[in-house]
Amino acid sequence: MFWMPLLAGVGVGGGRVALMAIGGVMNQRGTWATTMVAIASFHVVFAIQTGNTLEIVVHTGLAAGFAALAIIGALTSSWILAAALLGHGIFDVFAGSVVANPAPGWWGPFCLGIDVVLALALAAILWRGRTLD
Repeated sequence: MFWMPLLAGVGVGGGRVALMAIGGVMNQRGTWATTMVAIASFHVVFAIQTGNTLEIVVHTGLAAGFAALAIIGALTSSWILAAALLGHGIFDVFAGSVVANPAPGWWGPFCLGIDVVLALALAAILWRGRTLD
């Protein structure tokens, strides 16, 4: 149960990149930072579903860490945003081996697919020497 969710995530990530391009928001730092914050928030939602206070606190703290990276990246270097997206995808795959993981089993590979596509899209923009507004 790894490859199908991963491929679905790649498809959703590609769709998200296409919509950002169509909407003309690919070159805006706020778009990427907000996307990072939104993605990181999903684990908080999964933790709330468990009703376990410790899981809620731990995953809120982890989400806050990714939100901080998004803010730092938006204010300093867009490469931090790309790294945070990639790091979040990797975190999702291995979260269960580090902390209690309230997400469904398919979530890690699904989110990895989305995050890798987003990180690569942002990196491609940056490699071309473009700066974000």
